[in-house]
Amino acid sequence: METTQQTDPGTGFAGRSALVIGGSRGLGRAVALALAREGCRVLAAGRNAAALRRVREEASVRGLSIAVARGDAARAGVAARLVRAAAALPAGDGGGRARGRGGRGRGGRGRAGPDILVHAAGDYWEGPFAALTPDRWESLVRSNVTSALAAMQAVLPGMRRRRFGRVLLFGVAGADAPRAAGRAHAYRAAKIALLTLARSVAQEEAEHGITVNLILPGVIQAPGLPAAWAAAAGRIPARRLGTPGEIARAALFLLAEESGYITGSALHVSGGYLL
Repeated sequence: METTQQTDPGTGFAGRSALVIGGSRGLGRAVALALAREGCRVLAAGRNAAALRRVREEASVRGLSIAVARGDAARAGVAARLVRAAAALPAGDGGGRARGRGGRGRGGRGRAGPDILVHAAGDYWEGPFAALTPDRWESLVRSNVTSALAAMQAVLPGMRRRRFGRVLLFGVAGADAPRAAGRAHAYRAAKIALLTLARSVAQEEAEHGITVNLILPGVIQAPGLPAAWAAAAGRIPARRLGTPGEIARAALFLLAEESGYITGSALHVSGGYLL
């Protein structure tokens, strides 16, 4: 009688280390918690101390362990500091499926840097074009693109040495093609720049066993979501908003060890919005 082996959905994460920039809020928080649940040693980084404290407490309530660090990755030297902090996480700073598995002998791999980088940071601004000052433009580019560039440059050398790495960035639904964006023109322009950067790095690093992918989220349920966005459900083909859990599930797919042949992709998680 032929038997079918069931694949453990956590395979490939136990004992890995992950740095989640923007991991204290929103989509980054959801991904940080999901990685911790799958057995990763997670460092969640962000700019708000109170939000970082809350995600650490939430992880503890769930029986998980997430380390936190405050810092703005767009500032000189901060991304490298965060990478070193993620590399220094002790093997016990993980939760979920890692316990009792021994991490498959990976406890020392993270010492040269995290195996996984998730960049879920990025400020948002919208307004008339006349109000787009150079300072606003530069701030959007710093938080959405420059911080991702700095984080990748800091983490890639260690990934190359180990010949393994997973990098996940966050764009926005519709950012895989230039289009008019109304009042969000500058934000979407920054996200298109991020996609171009990501695909260029993906092509360059593929031979080293490193993947670089993006998630393009649509309108996702979140505390404090503007009423105008919440009302967008009627314009979404799926006729509802997305959930952070759906984003986290897509992230786990792209970050999995088994997804090593997927790189340079821009995965819409938008219910059909802005395809």
